[in-house]
Amino acid sequence: MNATDRERILVVDDDASFRRTLAEVLDAHGYEAAAAHDAADALERLQAEPVDLVITDVVMPGVKGDALLRRIRETFPELPTIAVTAFGTIDGALELTRAGAADYLTKPFRTQALLDSVARVLDESRPRRLEARARRGLGDHLDGIVGASRPMLRLFDRIGRVARSPAPVLITGETGTGKELVARAVHRASGRGPFVPVNCGALPDALLESELFGYRKGAFTGAESDKPGLFESAEGGTLFLDEIGELPLALQPKLLRAIETGEVRRVGGVETRRVDVRIIAATHRDLEHAVERGAFRDDLYWRLAVLHLDVPPLRDRPADIPLLVERFLADRARRDAGREATLAPAALGALVEFDWPGNVRQLFATLERAATFATGPVIGTDDLPAEIRRAGAAAILVRSAADRALTLEALEREYILEVLRRTGGNKTRAAEWLGIPRRTLYRRLDAYDVAADGE
Repeated sequence: MNATDRERILVVDDDASFRRTLAEVLDAHGYEAAAAHDAADALERLQAEPVDLVITDVVMPGVKGDALLRRIRETFPELPTIAVTAFGTIDGALELTRAGAADYLTKPFRTQALLDSVARVLDESRPRRLEARARRGLGDHLDGIVGASRPMLRLFDRIGRVARSPAPVLITGETGTGKELVARAVHRASGRGPFVPVNCGALPDALLESELFGYRKGAFTGAESDKPGLFESAEGGTLFLDEIGELPLALQPKLLRAIETGEVRRVGGVETRRVDVRIIAATHRDLEHAVERGAFRDDLYWRLAVLHLDVPPLRDRPADIPLLVERFLADRARRDAGREATLAPAALGALVEFDWPGNVRQLFATLERAATFATGPVIGTDDLPAEIRRAGAAAILVRSAADRALTLEALEREYILEVLRRTGGNKTRAAEWLGIPRRTLYRRLDAYDVAADGE
């Protein structure tokens, strides 16, 4: 959404005067307001027009407002709602929340209360709405992949393009970026049969060959009967070769032949079998460099890399972090009933500023740990690892320093004093946060002419 776009709010109420007044207030404060006189009219408008927020009365003729809230939650899960009611009880608020309302207002309400609620709900829901809008029409094959940033939208487009081809696909990206999710998306979009994954780095060399190609009875000790390999199991579908960079050099010619001819031969066998299998491979390694070192065959590399997808690291798409956090916390709440958690704004800001060398996998592990050990339902900055807290504090100070043209020495002083302030003057905690020995911190404070007594 561009900064110049006005967010569109649909007001639903059977009272024409109330609808008009609310619309005028919203228009006057920079929003674009539309109106619907009942639930049926509202649902029709939602199908035909883009809307960012719905404000609905609870008591209306026909379909009641709480039923409308449920319909919106089922049909447009990314769309937030604010309920308006004449009865402001705790039980009523809980019922509206269960129906899907992000907030509720009790009549009569002040204009500022309305505007505060609208601003908060729109801010909280904006990442979800942007993602849904960006992904609309791209297809269900992207289920499970979270992202609305430009790098991810480019990836989504390329997934759709390569899915239509039977050629092999090579997916590259750092550890933890979600390469298997991308592989599954390509497979779903292709409409092929089974998806059969194998991790080439998780099996011993001898076992990997028999897993891929199968074996005949008596081919080796323990081969008591014929066994089909994964190529045969993936007939009509996709064989996903994860960590292809770990494939033993001796096995690479056999894989190349299977890809080029569409034929496989079981270990210990003489006859070949034709297979209709699409190959998707993935690696976090630089295969071109491996080819130069002689650790990977160049002919196999070029056969696999006919179509190439590169999954961007999380540091290149920080705008997706709020979406990933929301997805993780929602999944965790479904998995562990009664363990709902939310993230404090300052904590989210620290997550956005961190570089995430372990990418999405590291982010999810961090959130799991923070949610587990947090003392309440809200995850704060103190619940995050020290290196993430440092990244958040440093980013804020660097922006401030740039605005004020501070020297590097002055920036360091401000940073250390800010960390000391955040730790309540506790020198031991401040040194841990900064990642320096406590005696180094004391020397810095002495240079700044700051008292260094206390812990």
